[in-house]
Amino acid sequence: MYQLGLLADAFVAIFSQLDVLLGVVLGSVVGLLLGATPGLTAVVGMVLLIPFSFHMSPLAGISMLYAIHKSGNYGGSIPAILMNTPGSPAAACTQLDGYPLTQQGKQGKALKTAVTASALGDLASDFVLIFGTVYVAKIVYAFGPVEMSGVLFFSLTLISTITGNSMLKGLFSTALGLLIATIGLDPLQATPRFSFGITEMEKSLDVIPVLVGVFVVSEVLVQIERKMSATSMSVAPQTGNPDDSRLTVREFKSILPATGISYVVGQVIGVLPGLGGAVAPWIAYGQVKSFSKHPEKFGKGSLEGVAAAEASNNAVCGANLMPMLTLGVPGSTDAAIIMGAFLIHGLELGPNIFTQQTALVYGIFASGLIAIAIYFFIGFFLAEKIGRMITKFPRHIIYPIIMVTCFIGAYAPNSSLFDVGIMIFFGLIGYIMRKFSIPVAPMVIAFLLAYKFETALRQSLIIGDNALVFFKHPICLTFILLAVGTVSFTLIRDRKRDKTVK
Repeated sequence: MYQLGLLADAFVAIFSQLDVLLGVVLGSVVGLLLGATPGLTAVVGMVLLIPFSFHMSPLAGISMLYAIHKSGNYGGSIPAILMNTPGSPAAACTQLDGYPLTQQGKQGKALKTAVTASALGDLASDFVLIFGTVYVAKIVYAFGPVEMSGVLFFSLTLISTITGNSMLKGLFSTALGLLIATIGLDPLQATPRFSFGITEMEKSLDVIPVLVGVFVVSEVLVQIERKMSATSMSVAPQTGNPDDSRLTVREFKSILPATGISYVVGQVIGVLPGLGGAVAPWIAYGQVKSFSKHPEKFGKGSLEGVAAAEASNNAVCGANLMPMLTLGVPGSTDAAIIMGAFLIHGLELGPNIFTQQTALVYGIFASGLIAIAIYFFIGFFLAEKIGRMITKFPRHIIYPIIMVTCFIGAYAPNSSLFDVGIMIFFGLIGYIMRKFSIPVAPMVIAFLLAYKFETALRQSLIIGDNALVFFKHPICLTFILLAVGTVSFTLIRDRKRDKTVK
């Protein structure tokens, strides 16, 4: 297969370019450490480093962010297992069985199970990404503006209705993102709109200060409000039995079925826009438990339970990139940030990227495989030491450092204090949204998709003269019906849930 040749060339390129290799190593380490720190996540790490990726080559910068995405997804399992405090939303499922194992003095076994399942799920997902995405791109290549309008409409609808606990709040977040994106130049007429006479706003809002504000500044404000002290967390000691600190061959074989089932769940969930890794572990955990020969052990220290949560969590990573690369639609918040890096470097996502930027695409694929090897090695041998180190690191030192980094990151790309102001403004917006339980992910994804959506929508109306053009194209009509079905399903689900609560 010609993909193997391209992948081999990509490995040669990475190991011959020191900046790319260092970017992958740095991303893997930073992602793991931030993912393992309660209150911080891979998203925070990606957003903090995205301004610095602006000054790197596209391959080095994007590979670094992708490595953070992968290792950070795994890293959240470390505090979940050791301290019963998930480092990420997805790791909340891992703690169901991970922490009971720690209470039994078997945290070494639990940590090795988590990193093994994460790496296997991640690896399988990457193989599908590497060998399957190009065929999806060939199908998408035939899409015109009308078909893309339908795809993007369905994606925005799915993100709005499924993300968070309230469809109305999700729709509000998406609408806000679309509204913010209208600031700047009209995509077809190239005339300023909603700039209010402010020169800096005539070219539209920069991606970096918006992302830094919404994800990082708002998170710091939330953590300050919680008055996080240095920490009172601790890790239980190991038992004296050496078998409790290692994963035996028999145990490895026993978790393979759970890992396989969970990988499939993570792969499917990861391809759907907006769901991300937080949903996949819970679905996979339920499926694995239903097929298990020992369901009574789940929640009490089951290695199958740990494997189910972690394999699905990291299987999402590679799957997230499939809709992003082929359609320009991010599959999760992490993928949206990676998409932002593409936009910063002036790279247009879509099926053409496989012919116009072949070396870059396969370089990213290769960097993902290297990142898996790095976080597997670190996690397998050093996870418990990392967990103990994190318990001793004072939070009141971390957040000031993060805020200083935010100001530097927002100012540096354009040397603009206006961008710093935008960062602070969106930090407050993100904080308010979090306070009212309004999901921020739909707003950010809508902000990134708005330009492409508006362009396709208006081009379609020009082609067809009226809105009936969207119903005359079968592919577009299919996605419109899927969007309607998604909204209907969500309304019925919410109504049943409300009746149950009453």
